[in-house]
Amino acid sequence: MWYCYEVMKKRILSLIAIILLLASLTAILVVLVIRNVRQTETEAAEPTPTADPYEGLVEVSDGAGGTMWVAEAENLTPFSLDVTAFSVTDGVAAYSGDDAELVLGIDVSEHQGTIDWQAVADAGVKFAIIRCGWRGYSGGSLNADTLFQENVEGALAAGLEVGVYFFSQAISIAEAAEEALLTLELIDGYDITLPVFFDWEQIGTGEAARTDNANGNTITEACLEFCQLIESEGYEAGVYAYLNLAYFTYDLNQFEDLTIWMGNPGSWPEFYYDHTFWQYSFTGSVDGIEGDVDMDVMYVRTDATQTDEDTTEAADSTAVTEETASPDTDEEDTAGEAVAAQEAEN
Repeated sequence: MWYCYEVMKKRILSLIAIILLLASLTAILVVLVIRNVRQTETEAAEPTPTADPYEGLVEVSDGAGGTMWVAEAENLTPFSLDVTAFSVTDGVAAYSGDDAELVLGIDVSEHQGTIDWQAVADAGVKFAIIRCGWRGYSGGSLNADTLFQENVEGALAAGLEVGVYFFSQAISIAEAAEEALLTLELIDGYDITLPVFFDWEQIGTGEAARTDNANGNTITEACLEFCQLIESEGYEAGVYAYLNLAYFTYDLNQFEDLTIWMGNPGSWPEFYYDHTFWQYSFTGSVDGIEGDVDMDVMYVRTDATQTDEDTTEAADSTAVTEETASPDTDEEDTAGEAVAAQEAEN
């Protein structure tokens, strides 16, 4: 009897131990389940970050009143002047900020005909960027501008600072080198104090052009080749561009050491990055020139970073007025300086 009692006692104690163990395990399980539910709820409350669709891009003007996102050129500096301080009144560009002055200029070719350069100077124009030559967009022939010598000598005699541009249709580095060598031959012996510009443009007339399928990397390399050869002879080199060409054809990151001349007609410069020259109109009128002429300004910084060249006084351009549009054209490259057509496509 005593033996049966002890056995029963041990069984009861074992059962109680099992029950307590199961209760402990159940409690632990409940705690784990609650913790997991709370963690899941916390994770659900914190949404997974999504990729930024604009990473590596900057918002820029599209030249037609809107904006667009383009790849950022990290090697270039955003435009540092206040665009709201610019204005164009009666064809005259002005800047009301105190960090820069505008020097008035024009760019010309044989299509302006014979120019009275003294009258141009008397009208307040301080510099001229003169076309020295061009390559045709269909046959690819190299040509000197027929009035380059007359224009450069007349501008210098009238006291204007002179820069030069070559209208390029190069489709290879070799062709760009040919254009640079012709340019150097044409400007030899003249006091060219402003940059020598590589002016490659897309043809927007609808006609077939040998440059239609030109690759952006190739055109960038052609520009750099042209500029390197120009600089090797002691001249300052630069590149002319307009918004579409700058953002979608050229690799701007490679232009950090070049002077940029931006073709962007309007009341203020819309190019996102710093540049030195702004072509603000195709439709100007200046004493001494019959018909339309392209109008330009050079930014002269008035802060501590200005150079000796930047001491030129801003032009008194009261004789300059704006007329109707008529972009430059060539005998073969009939698209000429085709900025307006390209901007309209944005």
